[in-house]
Amino acid sequence: MATKPQGNLGKPRFGPSDSLNAVFKECSRDPTEAVKTRLSRMLHTFLQHHRNDAGHEKANELATKCCCEAGIWYYRILEILVNQERDRPGVRDILSNLENDLFQRCLVVCCLEIAITSNRLPYDFPLLLQIFKLAPYHFGKVIEPVLRAEVGLSHTGVRHLREVEEKILESLAWTRDSLLWQEIRANGGLLPTCQQVMPSEQFEDPKKTDLHPPRVDLTAQQRSLSAVNRSQRSSSLHLFVRKVYSLTAKRLRELCTTLSISEELRLKIWTCFEYSLVHCADLMVDRHLDQLLMCSIYIMAKITIVEIPFKHIMKCYKSRPHANKSVCKNVLLSGGETENSLTGNNNNGDPRHSFPTPNTPSTHYPGPCQEKRGNLIYFYNQVYTPKMQHFAKQFAPNSAGDTPPLSPYPRQGISSPRRSRLSSSHTIFISPLNPETHPPRTPGLSYFFNSSHSERLREINNMIKTGRSPTRRCRDISLDIEEADEDEEGEDGPSAKRLRLDGQSVLQRRLRNVVDDRTHRKNQPFPAM
Repeated sequence: MATKPQGNLGKPRFGPSDSLNAVFKECSRDPTEAVKTRLSRMLHTFLQHHRNDAGHEKANELATKCCCEAGIWYYRILEILVNQERDRPGVRDILSNLENDLFQRCLVVCCLEIAITSNRLPYDFPLLLQIFKLAPYHFGKVIEPVLRAEVGLSHTGVRHLREVEEKILESLAWTRDSLLWQEIRANGGLLPTCQQVMPSEQFEDPKKTDLHPPRVDLTAQQRSLSAVNRSQRSSSLHLFVRKVYSLTAKRLRELCTTLSISEELRLKIWTCFEYSLVHCADLMVDRHLDQLLMCSIYIMAKITIVEIPFKHIMKCYKSRPHANKSVCKNVLLSGGETENSLTGNNNNGDPRHSFPTPNTPSTHYPGPCQEKRGNLIYFYNQVYTPKMQHFAKQFAPNSAGDTPPLSPYPRQGISSPRRSRLSSSHTIFISPLNPETHPPRTPGLSYFFNSSHSERLREINNMIKTGRSPTRRCRDISLDIEEADEDEEGEDGPSAKRLRLDGQSVLQRRLRNVVDDRTHRKNQPFPAM
């Protein structure tokens, strides 16, 4: 169950907090009513749609509860995002963000997704997007800011949003009617390369890959890491593509481990996959990233004379947690206007002419055009190979020409640290600890896994049971003040009047805990959380 939204002061509040209201009033135009009206209208639409489809009283009550929680989440997250925006240099008025109807509607739907997941209401993604007529490509832009807001989402809530994001990256953003294609056309008809959207420190050891300027059709100017490219990394297209590359690199790494593929071949497969996205992006129209990934594995293994049957690749893929059976069994081969773009007969050498437009029908929202579908092997033979064999053959051992340089491979992703509140009744948080930094100083109790003494954990448990803070607990427990023998001296010098608890001074216990903590951290590396 996802953690219910908790206010900063006691009971959750449906509506803007006093501090958020103050921010609204500071704007050049007060957006309070517009924000409230938009939220109320969308929650009413959701309830109306649910009642028309469900009709059960218990389900309706649950839907009403979801709306209430979604409203609380919305104002809580909005306040954090607004404060983050105000802290940015050069930002004077945040009204444009609050009046950005598309972003705000996506944020409301995201909060509904959180509430629906926590209450286990039977709404599979992307049903909400269809109800509110939101494009997956746009909705995906909201997920990362929500997760970074660190509003106390449970592990279940975070995992659900991550799964939603992966569905968008792998297929939903690539439908024929997606606005992604407009952004690709605006980018010169080419998807950005991995090197254009990621800084060099996010790649594996560059000594293992040949990072020469680009190959084939790309010019040095297009591939250089210029100041222009670095500034473009913040654009919506570049942020999207960066996530696509990171997700695919992770999946390829896992598949190569299962298939016992060498590192050298893995880098060639990655180079082939990147080329297919950049130069043959129309291969992704109404298809799935994993389809291109498996085709890249097979074609490069075949070219480099490594025996890996296609059925074995698909079998390994199906064993992965994220696998979808339809990825291998139900692949678009051709369909009406798509066929020419897939075979390259109608693009006149210009990739911009091969992309679909928002008016062409999508397989997720079928139009009148007739589709031809088959399994992944048919797709590889009939569609993928004609597009990719010329590039892949350059890696053959007996190739007469120059072998293209290998593309840089993204490092294995490390989840960004997040601080989570464990209890709505107590101010108890858990967060990853960087072993390279000193533990943060806090006025309360701290326990570090695999390093702190067990006494620390007992103190925290006692605080939860009694409902008293550590400082209050120390005041309430009867303490004996004893005066030590002035003639006795330890290693730290003469003793003085000290507070004693159970026969041992508080100072000695604290010193012992500090020594134990340092000894444990020195001898044992802190595990990743």
